[in-house]
Amino acid sequence: MSKGQKIAMWVISGLLAALFLFAGLTKLLMPAKMLAQWVYAPWFLTVVGVCETLGAIGLLIRRLAALAAAGLCGIMIGAVYTLVAHHMNNQLPTPIIVFILLILVIFLRRKESRGVSAPATS
Repeated sequence: MSKGQKIAMWVISGLLAALFLFAGLTKLLMPAKMLAQWVYAPWFLTVVGVCETLGAIGLLIRRLAALAAAGLCGIMIGAVYTLVAHHMNNQLPTPIIVFILLILVIFLRRKESRGVSAPATS
């Protein structure tokens, strides 16, 4: 992997980590009145908030980044479903772009891990 690709991967991973950390902590700290706008149970939004927060941390750990990005892709699929179900189609580009960036992180992390050879055992 080239130096430019590594820099791009870390910048994208850092920005996505910041996004998901903000989104996850917001869901965890949000008052119950604000949760009422969604039809989901408060415990479900707590689970999503925990997953987003842990996923954000996982994006910054080299060995976990691809797995964290894959899990966050599931969250983004759920976000797209929620927006479509609530007829909020004007907000659809954001989770779709985030989904594409997460796929890019998976691709680059896998490419990086294939490029690094395991130490030779003798």
